[in-house]
Amino acid sequence: VTGPCLAGFYCTGGAPSPTPSDGLVGNRCPQGAYCPLGSASPLPCPPGQYSSSAGNTGIQDCLLCDAGDVQENIHGVARPLECPAGHYCPPGTRAANQYPCPEGTYSRQPGLANPRDCRPCPGGTFCARAGLSAPSGLCWPGHFCTSQARVPDPVDHRHCPAGSYCPEGSEFPIPCSPGSFSPASGKGQAADCQLCPAGHSCS
Repeated sequence: VTGPCLAGFYCTGGAPSPTPSDGLVGNRCPQGAYCPLGSASPLPCPPGQYSSSAGNTGIQDCLLCDAGDVQENIHGVARPLECPAGHYCPPGTRAANQYPCPEGTYSRQPGLANPRDCRPCPGGTFCARAGLSAPSGLCWPGHFCTSQARVPDPVDHRHCPAGSYCPEGSEFPIPCSPGSFSPASGKGQAADCQLCPAGHSCS
């Protein structure tokens, strides 16, 4: 008697039964795959989906990866992987780097599900590119970086103004101390503030 291999199994050739189990001429459909009626080999769950059970009969048995997980193996997997740090993974994510945290943000924590989970780059630091697991570095001397800065030397009104100084990693300008001043912008240390000249007051 001949007939198709039963759904949930695959028959590679020479199978004496529609439900082979020896692994030589066929077997039960493995995890991460599905086997419709008449399968000669397992069909992998598509990227972004997985299956933790064996004997699946159709693509409907493949499950969409949960938010915070990723499945990018084209051969199908039984368990998805956790979304890597610096990225977020909505349901059905197909590649670990598919959704990077945007410029100006970062995340040390894996398993994020949406972009709101990415943290703004803290003041005094900058996040120069997407997909960072930590800030790129400190704001340069002579500049100040408010939250979500993308460069170490912002030019959008964040050049350290006259009358103040901005050391490396400044979130805000530091005013020169009473009795001193700074006539030029872009100063990076307290020593750049000059003593008020005789006959003048500086507050």
